[in-house]
Amino acid sequence: MLHKKSYIFKIGDCMKNYLEKTLRQNVSINETEDLNDKLPLAFRGRYIFYKVKTNGSSWIGIQPKSEVGLVMLRKDHARIEKASSLNCAVFFEKTTFYIKEKLMEEGIPFVIKGKQIYLPFIGYLLSNKNEREIAPVHLISYLTQRMIFVAIYEKWENVTVSEAAARMGVTKTSASRCFDEIEYLNIDILGMKRKSRVIIVPADIRKLWDDMQAVWRNPVTARYELKYDIGLEKKAGISALCEYSLLSDNKYPTYAITKKEITGSGIKNMKQVHPGEEIGCVVLEVGYFIDFENKALEDPLSVALSLTEAEKQDERVHISVDSMLKEYVW
Repeated sequence: MLHKKSYIFKIGDCMKNYLEKTLRQNVSINETEDLNDKLPLAFRGRYIFYKVKTNGSSWIGIQPKSEVGLVMLRKDHARIEKASSLNCAVFFEKTTFYIKEKLMEEGIPFVIKGKQIYLPFIGYLLSNKNEREIAPVHLISYLTQRMIFVAIYEKWENVTVSEAAARMGVTKTSASRCFDEIEYLNIDILGMKRKSRVIIVPADIRKLWDDMQAVWRNPVTARYELKYDIGLEKKAGISALCEYSLLSDNKYPTYAITKKEITGSGIKNMKQVHPGEEIGCVVLEVGYFIDFENKALEDPLSVALSLTEAEKQDERVHISVDSMLKEYVW
């Protein structure tokens, strides 16, 4: 979600020029107060209203004054069309791929200044001019999740693609793909600095964490319960949580190993315990590892995601996770 500027930029004139150029017809757009008496007062605080005419047909354009969630936008759009008895389109200065696709799925018309037009009521389905193509994302990549968590811990502010690549030790192309995923998934840490996308970690990290629960991915790709303690350096899961809190660990330690490290470790060929047998150690193969504060511990946010469902049901674990996140993240 791209952060809005502190002032309201009325985009009526820009929309007129863009629509005329794209539709190749005369367009009139004028700010209007005609709907003020037909709608609740709150609508005036949320939108700027425009009366639009294309080829002699009238319709309404609404420009959100600040971020309006999809649920509210959907309800408001339907109410405005009913009150005006006209078609209504949303005018955006900029928006995310996620919001754009959801609006198209629901048939809600929109215009993105200088970039895209979706006006099905006049037969204009989509213009892609000047719009970057971002591949659909159905599951956040481990690299993107790692970048977001590092950004949170380091409190990144106005970090560009190039700077992010350097900090993460990856190529600029890989970092750019991470930015694309963040934009597509509508994760609220993207802003604009001049014409460049930048990561700006919000002040309320807990809200970001809670809002994106459906997006975050369990970093554990495989779990090995071994007969003997093989004494790895990195701790993860419940053992890492115990290091961050007052919780007592299991009788056996839980370690972390990355996919790259596990290849030559021989762990996949080691004997695993059968149900009911005593466990020597647990090894979690993880998609990424953030060495938090150089403690050889899985980072707090990833720890919270790595716990098993059974572990999460333990009230002591729940309290310890809250305590860990409050101390080390929030």
